[in-house]
Amino acid sequence: MAGPTSPPPQYAPSATLNVDTGTPGHEVEALWLDEWRDENEKTVQVTSPAFEAPATLTFSGRQYEGKARLRPDVHPGQAQARVVTHGGQAVKKAVFWISPAKAPSNDSSSIDPAKAPSDGSRSPAWLIGGALVVAGAGMAVVRLLVVRRRRKRPVAP
Repeated sequence: MAGPTSPPPQYAPSATLNVDTGTPGHEVEALWLDEWRDENEKTVQVTSPAFEAPATLTFSGRQYEGKARLRPDVHPGQAQARVVTHGGQAVKKAVFWISPAKAPSNDSSSIDPAKAPSDGSRSPAWLIGGALVVAGAGMAVVRLLVVRRRRKRPVAP
């Protein structure tokens, strides 16, 4: 008893759909690489429920390239994208990631040193790490001096 068969995909087994990781409301790059591409297909569309609109990818060199904007209300986590090629005969899906949106920060310990507080409220982890580096460098210098001093002593017969 033979079950229903579907036609084989019309894209190369190595064909890949890639959508970059992004945050809600921002653009992500989408790439479609298919060695068996249809020469008449100058563009392909990639769709995802996470996109504001389908992304149109244009062939450039070896692959199709384009951008999509993620919906501002999309939730962080995995999302799925889909490309339909070869006149609707081939469909390929891929999973991509959506990172949490970074909230605007008024945190005074931001990376910009010009805006860093001068009241000593920096993270103690940086202070501890710096102290360990200085201590390690000091121990290396002491060890080097001790080894050199031992080598300079004359050997008794």
